[in-house]
Amino acid sequence: MKPYRRRAVTCYENYPTRLVALNILEVLAAMAVGVIIIAHFGLGAALAYAALALLAVALSMAFGCTRCHYYGRLCGTGLGRIASLIFEKRDEEEFGSSFSQIVSWTLVGITLIVPIAAGVMALQDGVTSLHLLWLGAFLGLVAAIGVTHSKLVCSRCHQAKEKRCSLGRLGRSA
Repeated sequence: MKPYRRRAVTCYENYPTRLVALNILEVLAAMAVGVIIIAHFGLGAALAYAALALLAVALSMAFGCTRCHYYGRLCGTGLGRIASLIFEKRDEEEFGSSFSQIVSWTLVGITLIVPIAAGVMALQDGVTSLHLLWLGAFLGLVAAIGVTHSKLVCSRCHQAKEKRCSLGRLGRSA
């Protein structure tokens, strides 16, 4: 039996606009649903979560996008081009290994976990179909982001190909 060989995957220099739009739509929808879930605990909590999410994106641009191959280009998230308008370029060799970038990405992860925890806590106040609907919608959006990112973004990314991105390596088959 012959060993199976994968074709070499070509990395995008600029991601297709439709894919970038899909990623942006998924993330914005998840953030909006996260705010709705957290609003169960009051307007202050919802505003704090929205601020946390925006901070996570800003720090990711400042410390991640500025070290990325896609700085100034249309990357899978659309942030590479935006970051180049706001922040100075940093050393690409530091991508994925700088402490500031690890902290910013951890903050992004926290913004995905907080609505799940808040949704479960809201369910303890009394299960309603509306709580279940919002929590299910959020989980569905997070799953969609994971699939889209790993299968359509990471699999065509220079940073993953160069083994600089640990998340990107998960999306690459070879």
